[in-house]
Amino acid sequence: MKRFILIIFFLFFLSCQQKSAIDSRSFSEGEKVEGFSLSHREESENWKISGKTAAISPDRKKTSVTNPKFTIGTEKRKVLTLQTAPDGVAEFTIDEGTNRISSLTATKKVVIVQRDEKGKIVFKSTSEKVVYDGKERIIILTGNPIVEQGKNKFRGEIIRYFVDDGKIVITGNVQGTVFPEEGEE
Repeated sequence: MKRFILIIFFLFFLSCQQKSAIDSRSFSEGEKVEGFSLSHREESENWKISGKTAAISPDRKKTSVTNPKFTIGTEKRKVLTLQTAPDGVAEFTIDEGTNRISSLTATKKVVIVQRDEKGKIVFKSTSEKVVYDGKERIIILTGNPIVEQGKNKFRGEIIRYFVDDGKIVITGNVQGTVFPEEGEE
């Protein structure tokens, strides 16, 4: 019965209702939903989170997903995909007013890939931890972060990626290799 109530809660959550009529005592902490998937679409942004299992915190503010895959698309047709190692975990919160991801923290061999309209990889990063700030639309990479853009490769202690304009800021022990673009001398 508790599993059924938890599934109903997730269905309400999926329909982006502001409040759920389900009492938080209806399910126990640590109860999990297998084959989790949650998405939101609007004109300026869409996102999807899926994973092997998901569990919601007792206060209903955070959801924890194992083996997560997070995809976010913007009005500028940028699509970023974040994925962890099979035993990786992501915790996220959703802003109830906008139904957008307000924060997401992923750990364990996190890979982020951005492709252009033709499917070519424009940006790729690897790190042990990623924090996404949905309000500022910044991705912060820590834990041996490495960013690749074409043949160029950069590393540092902290790498910040500004989603909307594609800007990268690297701090702490910065190292990089830059190749001239084809056609440049």
